[in-house]
Amino acid sequence: MFSYKAPRLLVAALAGLLLISSYPARTLAQDSADTQALKDQLRQMQQKIDELTRQINAVAQKQAQAPAPVGPAAPAAKPAAPAEPKFDAFIKGFYGTLDVSFDDTTKGIQGLTAYHADLVDPNNPNSGFVTDPTVHAPPVGRVGWMTALSTNSSKIGYKGSHKIDDSTVDFIYQIEAGIAITSSPGLNTSYVQQSDVTKAGIGFGDTFVGVAGKTWGAFKFGTTYAPYKKAVDRLNPFSGQLGDMHVVMGNSGGDNRVEFGTRLDHSMWYESPKLGGMFNFDVLWSPGQNRTYNNVVQSAGSPDCNGGNEPGSGNLLLNCDDGGFDNAFSTDLRFEIDGFYAVAAFEWHHDVNRNSDGIGSNSPIYGYYFSHPNAANNPLDFATFNSIVAEFPGYAAVASPPFLTDVYNEWAAQVGAQYRFDFGLTIDGIYEWLRRDVPDNMEWQNERSRNGYWLAVTQDVTERGLVGFGWAHAGKTPGDPGGQHNYNPATGIANTADMYTVMFKWQLDKALYWYIDAAETFNHGNAHYDLGAGGRGLTTDCHDGTNTILVDYSSAGPTTWGGCHLQGISTGLNFKF
Repeated sequence: MFSYKAPRLLVAALAGLLLISSYPARTLAQDSADTQALKDQLRQMQQKIDELTRQINAVAQKQAQAPAPVGPAAPAAKPAAPAEPKFDAFIKGFYGTLDVSFDDTTKGIQGLTAYHADLVDPNNPNSGFVTDPTVHAPPVGRVGWMTALSTNSSKIGYKGSHKIDDSTVDFIYQIEAGIAITSSPGLNTSYVQQSDVTKAGIGFGDTFVGVAGKTWGAFKFGTTYAPYKKAVDRLNPFSGQLGDMHVVMGNSGGDNRVEFGTRLDHSMWYESPKLGGMFNFDVLWSPGQNRTYNNVVQSAGSPDCNGGNEPGSGNLLLNCDDGGFDNAFSTDLRFEIDGFYAVAAFEWHHDVNRNSDGIGSNSPIYGYYFSHPNAANNPLDFATFNSIVAEFPGYAAVASPPFLTDVYNEWAAQVGAQYRFDFGLTIDGIYEWLRRDVPDNMEWQNERSRNGYWLAVTQDVTERGLVGFGWAHAGKTPGDPGGQHNYNPATGIANTADMYTVMFKWQLDKALYWYIDAAETFNHGNAHYDLGAGGRGLTTDCHDGTNTILVDYSSAGPTTWGGCHLQGISTGLNFKF
């Protein structure tokens, strides 16, 4: 605040100094006259001071009556600095899925019985079958209901693109990694199969580099689910759940692996743009990268055999003869308009090696060839078997020969459709053909050729809720290698299966939903389809709890039971970002 006393004192002090400085030294005779003059000067000075004081007070009074001046406006807060463009683009490249469930499942093999079957005439493989009434060992271990936590189809990925200078072409890339939430990361092994792949490793997933253009599509190189599977993903509302349609669809063997629904390593593929606003197609080729003539080793650069699992998985010989194959080809054609979607897809695997299907077979026809080494068109590999027995004599008591040349092409084809109604109803359907091109003398053990179909219905019940029902059917096959402990040839190869599933899903927000689903697989005859194949962390199959403590390459281990009746219920959370 401005002080009005300070100027007044300042003026008086200045006047005093001026007076003192202008007063010269005098004699005593002059003092009287000078004193009067000094008084006059002081009086005049006082008058001037009083006048100056009045002027200062008037100015102060006028300022006091005037409205207080508005001070300068406070500076506006600086806007937040925009995110650095490069960093913002980097963060947007991340995506992922987290899915964890609580499951309760049963293998449904408790109470099943096993008998030994023989030929009516041991010297005639076409004489029919007779069953020995002696009951073999029952299922071993905990084969009833068991609770578990499962991590399902969880992943984290990063994708992006880089525009190539002075062109309309982008360099594109994507890297995915599996995530282990309910278990420690490690090799993908279990008591029924062994693998050298680490699911919770960088690169496990759809991982590729490539080039793309808006008008002509994209060429990609890496590892990916093939077009055969991707084309029908939208027809599978139970993906990653117990009742995933791949329990049956694309699954030619009925176990945990989905032969025509798996990722293919070292692949190259083309993805078209949408043509005419309605059509898309994709074409993939995966070179086998295998130097052996029958694909019994891993592909160059891959930790596992083509087709899954490491050599020797399941206590077998150290070969990729449990489904290892050479080149693969996959393609699809898709059509979409309004609420209607249709698809046709095809996939082919060259020279699939299944020689190990012979080891430990309980088929009477296999038994005939084993006891008649010189039989015409004998398919067993006695040379390999005898060489092992020569070095390890005990092998003959626990094992049997593999097949010699069970190396043939396999292919799958499917057509499917989806229609979405305006009132929230969606209907999905697929018909599928699976084939293994074996000669006539091997049809008796061909469990890979069959037809199948899938039907799913979902209905929105509220803005957030959805209910669903699904049914998958696996048709009859020409034969069966007889690897089941309770293999029964008298069923007439009626190894069909039906899987039923129901689901309720509640969308908690845009990124997170809760679900509960139940599923049941009815295996008929010698069939042994599971629950959860196709992306689930934990699957429930038809193997019992038999546990071996040594590796003798005899296929001894968890025993497979045909005709199992699997059931399960699961509830979990799924989060996408």
